[in-house]
Amino acid sequence: MLRAVGDIEVIDVERPTCADDGVVIAVASCGVCGTDRSIFRGEYSVETPMILGHEYAGTVVEVGARVSRFAPGDRVVVDPNVVDDVCFFCQRGEAHLCSGLSALGVGRAGGFAEYCAVPARYAYQVPDNVSLSDAALVEPLACCVRGVDQAQVSVGDVVVISGAGPIGCLLVQLVRLSGAATIVVVEPVPSRHEAARRAGADVVCPPGDIASVLGALRGDVGADVVIEASGSLLAAATCFDLVRRGGTVLLFAVYPVGATIAVSPFRINEDELRVVGSLNNPSTHVRALDLLASGRVSVEGMVTHRLALEDLELAMDLANFDAPGKITIDLAETRRVTAPRSRVANA
Repeated sequence: MLRAVGDIEVIDVERPTCADDGVVIAVASCGVCGTDRSIFRGEYSVETPMILGHEYAGTVVEVGARVSRFAPGDRVVVDPNVVDDVCFFCQRGEAHLCSGLSALGVGRAGGFAEYCAVPARYAYQVPDNVSLSDAALVEPLACCVRGVDQAQVSVGDVVVISGAGPIGCLLVQLVRLSGAATIVVVEPVPSRHEAARRAGADVVCPPGDIASVLGALRGDVGADVVIEASGSLLAAATCFDLVRRGGTVLLFAVYPVGATIAVSPFRINEDELRVVGSLNNPSTHVRALDLLASGRVSVEGMVTHRLALEDLELAMDLANFDAPGKITIDLAETRRVTAPRSRVANA
């Protein structure tokens, strides 16, 4: 339970009741997202107290009277973005922009708990060959699918991706599947370089080398698509130095509310740049599950630390971990040995 900014407490609460149109899920694994950390630090405001967690998978334990799609024992993953269906955006088919959106783990109780109640329409069956641990990464993968849709990568493109964390590595795989000829990943942390190469990056370099790397590939032309996935404002500003005339900049990461960067409107117009964002995962969960089940996208090795529920607060600061990738809270193991209150080695 997030009590206030910077204050998380593990407490006992009543098991949630099951609505007629809902299911109750025994949570198996829930990923810790950059959004969770932003909420914890107060950069993204939510009403408290709040049970965080929106990247999760588990097993159905109770089914509402009006639900026929699921039965107890079904393994499911959750789309956390609950919409109102009646606002201007929902009625235009843009439900992810819903004015009344109330996301699980943000606006209503989420997945950092043993049980969570979910409207059945937001649950998706997990294929038999996908583990619940892997399924906990379906929500971020679905967001990345949306991002690549927004980027409109074409066959033969040169693509630069800023950031080689779990999101960056998922984007690398999807961009490769979209037909990119060359993928360059910019990452300041050397320990993440190998993960980017395993994901399919052709070149991985620190920020100081990207100009020369791109120059060797394209001269002074620039990349066809530049995707910012690190959350760094400096990296976001640098995207505009790397993209070619007529190219696309996708600002994918989560940035502090109110933060700004300097961008030349003259250049956007003169070079006909396409600048886009990517919010949530509208209608992309099925595609994300299919990608995992088919083996076209792999999440193997992305989870570097699996923690007990009692150690969630540790996960709010990546400085507590050696070479962190994706961190998950494994509810099935929540009573195992808790991590020490110091830097946590890889699981």
